[in-house]
Amino acid sequence: MDIGFIGAGKMAGTLMEKVDDFEGAEITAICDIDEEAARAAAKPRNAAVYTDHGKLYDEEPLDAVVVAIPPFAYDDQVTLAADRGIDVFVEKPVALKPEQGRATLEAIEEAGIVTGTGYVFRYDEITEKALELLADREIAMLTGRYWSGLLASPWGNELDLSGGEIVTRTTHVYDLVRYLGGEVERVTAASTDRIGTPEIDYPDATTATLTHENGIISTVSSAVTSPEWTAELDVVGDDIHLHLDYTTQELTGTIGDEEVHFELPTDRYGNEIHSFLEAVRRGDPTHVRSDYADALRTLSLNWTVIDAAETGEPAAVGETRRS
Repeated sequence: MDIGFIGAGKMAGTLMEKVDDFEGAEITAICDIDEEAARAAAKPRNAAVYTDHGKLYDEEPLDAVVVAIPPFAYDDQVTLAADRGIDVFVEKPVALKPEQGRATLEAIEEAGIVTGTGYVFRYDEITEKALELLADREIAMLTGRYWSGLLASPWGNELDLSGGEIVTRTTHVYDLVRYLGGEVERVTAASTDRIGTPEIDYPDATTATLTHENGIISTVSSAVTSPEWTAELDVVGDDIHLHLDYTTQELTGTIGDEEVHFELPTDRYGNEIHSFLEAVRRGDPTHVRSDYADALRTLSLNWTVIDAAETGEPAAVGETRRS
């Protein structure tokens, strides 16, 4: 399989290494507006170099393309691939705003291509084990958190370029809440900007309460002033409490009178990209745990939370002022 890359930054580099490890896949072309970055990534792979993704599509016979670019850079990278019948993996978030994503989704569905997205926690073994343990039990509540420092890239400091902390990082936890608890119907949220973070133009901490369509409730918090990275999810239900720690990749908790403790180190990025490539090879999208349409629902939830926190008013998912 001939694989193209649009984007040659840090995340793209991680995904390139995982594609290199997949038997039968070869990165044949790399595109980035920074030609030097594209050349550096292409040289050890003997790949063609482009600075214009339209030209890449015109000149390269690709089986699939990986799009790993900042949120503000999304334009027609995915729709052009769909128009040519090229399968696409899109790093999260899959668009900056939901409206842009919906237009892209129309092209994807019309073309019938295979898509995958970068909601990588779905591919952790602790997530798989939690789903197994929860299979015959009813969930009552999920509580998640993603706490870290400021984003490393300057564009991450501006809401209109990145979507802020919620769209770029805590989105992983919001996605897990959907994955384990089902679709969210309504959101209330609150935020603060009291801490000394003049670099950013969005809240430094946000907490949201989510009401799921099935009656489950969830809370998710995010913060950008923590000296340590924390990405965790607690699940409480029918005689069960599970704690999923994505920083250590451990699953602990209690089921009835029994304690559970699993240490399940996982190559999460390898799992996600290999699942996509297997789906491409077989033409079978069931290998993918988060396709474009599903990832777009998480993005819509993210912007609903941002709006609800700003206005202080409850909001129905998808009814965001920032379409």
